[in-house]
Amino acid sequence: MEKIIYIKAPQLAAIKNPEVRLKDFLTIYVKEPELKKHLENMHFYSFIPGKKEKRVVSILKIIEMISKEIPEATVENLGEGDLIISYDPLSRFEKLKENLFTFFICLVAFFGGGYAIMAYNTDIGAKELFTYLSMLFLGNPKTGVTYIVIAYAIGLTLGMLLFFNHLGNKKLTEEPTPLEVQMRLYENDISTTVIKNVSRQGSSIDVD
Repeated sequence: MEKIIYIKAPQLAAIKNPEVRLKDFLTIYVKEPELKKHLENMHFYSFIPGKKEKRVVSILKIIEMISKEIPEATVENLGEGDLIISYDPLSRFEKLKENLFTFFICLVAFFGGGYAIMAYNTDIGAKELFTYLSMLFLGNPKTGVTYIVIAYAIGLTLGMLLFFNHLGNKKLTEEPTPLEVQMRLYENDISTTVIKNVSRQGSSIDVD
């Protein structure tokens, strides 16, 4: 009976070990457990230790490699046709850099968002609008403004929480947030661009 080996690769695989084995970036399914283990531990590529690098790999190269190792097997690809293997070595200061970057992004988002809200309120004349609404509904242009501003601030905060679907580390619903959707789209565009650029240069890991 002919053996069928199913493989599935993501568009981008991030690894920490310079010695790349198939299991580091590839999902392999075959009925025989021993054969699966053997294939997963096959050596594929060696990066220079400590040097950050990316390589574009054609799935045909992997199929060729497996077919040479198991000639009687048929390899079925269920994933990407081309993928990126990104070697990002571990750094002693990785956590510190990540925390500093996160803190910087929070500052930019906080002050940038605050400036945008203030500029918007100034542009539409929010102060005059609140005074008018206070006079219209409460008959008092001074004391009523405070309540309207408080209600506006609470509504703005709730609206932002619902839109970004986050409260601290917890998501309000199981749906992905708009930011997560845009990040996935951005990552996909970056990966596609890298693959096309490398393919045009002819420097990807492909069959001979």
